[in-house]
Amino acid sequence: MGWKTQTMLVRPCAFVDEPAKLLSDLGYASPVKLEETEWADAGAGSIWIGTVGDCLVLYTALAWGFFEDQIDQKSRDFNAALVRRFPEAEIAALTLHSVVGGWGFAVWRQGSLIRHQHGYDGMVLRDEGARLPAEETYLASLARREVEGVTLYRHPGYPEADDMTHADLGEPLVFEIVRAFTGYPLDQLNHVRGTNFWLSEDERQQNWQAQRAARAGVSSPRDRGIRPWWKFWS
Repeated sequence: MGWKTQTMLVRPCAFVDEPAKLLSDLGYASPVKLEETEWADAGAGSIWIGTVGDCLVLYTALAWGFFEDQIDQKSRDFNAALVRRFPEAEIAALTLHSVVGGWGFAVWRQGSLIRHQHGYDGMVLRDEGARLPAEETYLASLARREVEGVTLYRHPGYPEADDMTHADLGEPLVFEIVRAFTGYPLDQLNHVRGTNFWLSEDERQQNWQAQRAARAGVSSPRDRGIRPWWKFWS
């Protein structure tokens, strides 16, 4: 089984208004509400908004934009809007794509990037900032040894498993960061309720046209650019 997710978290978040009002505060004047649903059905539009405890949970492809070769400007603008709306909060962007072994997490505190790490296919491509407490706690739970200057890890509960390099730890670290923010690991958020939106009527129309073209067997530039929304499969 594997995971694909594109998630942003904001904590603490005194979020009591309607989610459409939050989008308005973030600069999206005419979002299109699709449906209220649980986390398991997030992704029908361009953003899903929910809360668990004092943590705002956002499922959106805008999270993925922090883990490209160059940070996507739409993602950068969205994060800046979150910082303006929640200036004292910690904000995390998280991504997983198990098909290519892709993973990433970036965390801002009061607007400043304090940690950014991502990689794929057994490689760490970026590793900046001091480790987060969630990282330290997880790494402390693993057995480790040095082989020719490389640190190898092994989970003591699975002695038969192969040694892991740091690049192999990306997925469990994303799970632990989600737990640190929400109180639950990523695979236990299905009880959280929220709302799917398109950020604008134009986005809804463009998606409809892309789906129509796909059904007709025509590959449009937008078809090729759509990010994967699936979260879990077995």
